[in-house]
Amino acid sequence: MTPRERAIAEEILRIAREELALEGEAPGPDEPLAARLDSLLLLSLAVAVEDRFEVALTDDDAAGATTLAGLARLVAARTRVELADGAGGAGAGGLREGER
Repeated sequence: MTPRERAIAEEILRIAREELALEGEAPGPDEPLAARLDSLLLLSLAVAVEDRFEVALTDDDAAGATTLAGLARLVAARTRVELADGAGGAGAGGLREGER
């Protein structure tokens, strides 16, 4: 994963932990998300990711992004979220929205 994709993946994990109450060790980047989340939680994660990153994910997108790395790559390709400059940038996970 690129640094940008890693930052997006960290934000996705934050969402999973804080909004979906994912507990335990974080899934590896290539671990199937379905191994940790049931179908309802996967849908909830997709909706939360859409809201956070202001992207639209189709059913085919969600079906194709089966891992954390895959979801981060998809979001990175669809959004203008950029890495924050320096520590403590705007937003959790070191992310900030790009200028529109």
